[in-house]
Amino acid sequence: MATNKNTAKTAVKNTDKKSKKSDAEKFTELANIRVPKALRVLKSISSLANDTKYEYTDAQSTAIISALKSAVDDLSECFKNGGKQDEETFRI
Repeated sequence: MATNKNTAKTAVKNTDKKSKKSDAEKFTELANIRVPKALRVLKSISSLANDTKYEYTDAQSTAIISALKSAVDDLSECFKNGGKQDEETFRI
């Protein structure tokens, strides 16, 4: 019976080694999940622009657009800097 336990442990270890993914594979897998999710959320936010269903001010729509553009700019900077976010820069 000890052999069966050892065989089972070895099989689990071998399975773990085979299931390890490269960083590129993990990136692709997660990007293929996260980007479509983000796009669905953006489409959902864009439905708020329907002025027959919702009432909003120019200031509110500008705030939403500004926040989203800022988030995209931050995302772009992360890719340029290898995932490292720069410290906030003061601008007048």
